Amino acid sequence: MRLATPLAIAVLAAALLAGCGSSSSSPAGSTATGSTGSKSAPSTPAGASAQACAIDATGVTGLRVTAVSCGQGQKTAIAWQRDAACSPATGGSEAGCTVGAYRCIATTTDRGYSVSCAEPGRSVAFTAKRG
Repeated sequence: MRLATPLAIAVLAAALLAGCGSSSSSPAGSTATGSTGSKSAPSTPAGASAQACAIDATGVTGLRVTAVSCGQGQKTAIAWQRDAACSPATGGSEAGCTVGAYRCIATTTDRGYSVSCAEPGRSVAFTAKRG
């Protein structure tokens, strides 16, 4: 009986893994098209669209939001700027913090900090000036 449980788990795991992976066959009902009739893949998931927003905050550029209003994106960027714990420490390359419902990650770049704040289904991204 002790061997039956681990053996059953191993068989189940093998069955699940066997179903994963790529296949060279096409799904039923689909047709293959040549290079003249193919479309490029979308850059975002179905139903999601990123948009660029103007921002009225000193030191913040390139505001982009997904599934969030530009106003909410601007509020998030300003709140990120005001929280000293969100910026990487002097000489540091990255930092993480929570701003409202968002979890934000900042990475040091040659243009300042590249910041990405997200919660499930929503995101705000921008570049912030150092200092």
